[in-house]
Amino acid sequence: MRIGVVSDSHGNLYMLDKAISRMGDVDLIIHLGDFYYDILKVNEKYKKAVEYVVGNNEFVMNPIYDRIVVSGGKTIFITHGHKYGVYYGIDRLYFKAQEVQADIVLYGHTHIQSLVREGGMVFLNPGSVSRPRDSKAGYAVIEIDESGDIDVNLLRLDY
Repeated sequence: MRIGVVSDSHGNLYMLDKAISRMGDVDLIIHLGDFYYDILKVNEKYKKAVEYVVGNNEFVMNPIYDRIVVSGGKTIFITHGHKYGVYYGIDRLYFKAQEVQADIVLYGHTHIQSLVREGGMVFLNPGSVSRPRDSKAGYAVIEIDESGDIDVNLLRLDY
């Protein structure tokens, strides 16, 4: 199972398309908010399975800020992260992940790539595909093999 992960596209369809085209063959694309509808537009070209949540810069009726996805035999908790104070660490996110028995936790909001393995869980922030606050625009690809091992590749894009 290969899962592409993007976040914080903020209307930059060019960079989002660039990230998706470089992911290679993925079974699922997850967008972690702040302009989730960008993935719906770009995916018209790729026609992949998509999951998404809403970020703090989106104003929609009945927003979905958290979602649980089961893929590759793993429970994946996805959120934008702003409701969990991720600028100040992942403690609140960690406790929520324990509550929902997540194997993988995906979040955005900070625009900074991060990968932490804690308490048997993987916490991944792919960074921002359009407005990075670290070195370059970022995205990630998760691979879950048949034995259940989780491999995460943090990737970067040039403009």
